[in-house]
Amino acid sequence: MTKLKIDAHRTAGGTQARLRGALTSQEITKYVEYCLKPDKAPGPDKCPNELLKAMSDEEFLIIQAWVNEILTLPEKIIDTARQSRSTINGTISQLHKGGSTNKMSNQRPVMLLNSGYRLLNCIINEQLKRIVEQTNVLEPGQGGGR
Repeated sequence: MTKLKIDAHRTAGGTQARLRGALTSQEITKYVEYCLKPDKAPGPDKCPNELLKAMSDEEFLIIQAWVNEILTLPEKIIDTARQSRSTINGTISQLHKGGSTNKMSNQRPVMLLNSGYRLLNCIINEQLKRIVEQTNVLEPGQGGGR
């Protein structure tokens, strides 16, 4: 299988999808609606998803600038993890699957992420999925993660 190289502001194999580069306000609005589901437990920042969905225009511009700053950073800066640790922290919580609550096999760990980081992860994941599908990187029999 051929390795796919994606540079800062290039698209993969001439496709329209891109992994890096600034997003428009319409794109970020779409991701906020799609990625941040209501009634989900917040991460360590205690900021529920509903708060990001109800933000003012000024607050939205701050989120847009933050997302675009990360998506347009040169690779050297990304490699040095310029983002603060408080932004990317998460809390691991146990979710009961059923049966006895005393058995660890009946528990499933769940990572609760900060809402902003959850949004950023979703944006990058959706862009990667689009690139992978458009460039046929995965074999036809590969079904997981699609």
